[in-house]
Formats: sequence, structure tokens, C-alpha cells
Amino acid sequence: MADGYPESGAGYNQMVLDGLGVDRDSALEYIKSNSQSYVQFENWVVEQRGGSIPQAEIDVSNAAIRGYNHDDDTRKSILSAAGMDDDGSILDAVNPNNIDDWTEFHNSL
Repeated sequence: MADGYPESGAGYNQMVLDGLGVDRDSALEYIKSNSQSYVQFENWVVEQRGGSIPQAEIDVSNAAIRGYNHDDDTRKSILSAAGMDDDGSILDAVNPNNIDDWTEFHNSL
């Protein structure tokens, strides 16, 4: 996990866990005690739900994620760290999160 990042914040991680009906503590325990790939974790999530997750639940979770916006301070902080002005053109949370990831990756080089 990158320095400064929470184990599982209250944003997207929790939204996905809640949307898919997966217990946060169980998910964190699984991640900490296994060196799994993304696909293995995804399969574990499906197993927690009895072998399948209805598409309707996935659609609702995805819509919630697409509709989520960071608060002004979080958005400004992310954009500032990337050397960008907050000119109001980016209001969602998906794009700033991507920018944050790319900034952190670039800084690690």
C-alpha cells in the first residue's frame, strides 16, 4: 500500500463493499492474509455472495461510483498535487482519483 493511503477509505472502496454486500473487516482480513491477484480477490468477493452477484446490484454500485463527487477540498488537493488548477472542469471523483494515481506513480519513478 502506498504511503499516506488508508487501508480502505470511506469513498470508493467502501461504496463498492457496501454495494456488493461484502463486510469491510472480512475483506481487509482477506487482503492482509493473502497475496492474491485482483482476479483472485474478485473471485473471493463472489464467493462471499454465494457464488454470484446479481447484475442489478452491480449496475447500482457502478452508477453510485460514477455519480460520486469529491468534496471541494479533496478535489482541490488532488489537482494541486498534480500541478493543476481547479477550474471547475473536473467535478467527478473518478478522474481526480486517476490523476492522483498517475501523480503518485510518476513521483515514485
